[in-house]
Amino acid sequence: MSVHQLHPQGHPLTWQERLDDATGEHDVLQVVRDYLATISHEEYASLPPELRPGKIVDANDITTYAFDLVRQECHDEGLQHIVQRMGHILSRASIRLSQIMVCEQKPQQGEQQQSRAGD
Repeated sequence: MSVHQLHPQGHPLTWQERLDDATGEHDVLQVVRDYLATISHEEYASLPPELRPGKIVDANDITTYAFDLVRQECHDEGLQHIVQRMGHILSRASIRLSQIMVCEQKPQQGEQQQSRAGD
């Protein structure tokens, strides 16, 4: 998947549009990985070691990293901007994962209720 996906009208998709289009955990993971790949070396080096992104392998990693970013207090305005921007995208990814999980649970719950009704 390319970082430069295009909107039907020809302009590049925003990160939020890419998250909105994600239909599963793997899709969200790919968007987050693509986003993190755009962080410059200078931005990465400016982050405190505990806020530097590690390996993102599942939904839990996204949610944990989003939480770490949004609770961080920075006294440097430039660093605060980077952390807030990253926190926003990762938080939106975490929200999208929650939405996807709810949608995946609804069909399963309906199947369980139907099987109970047939008993």
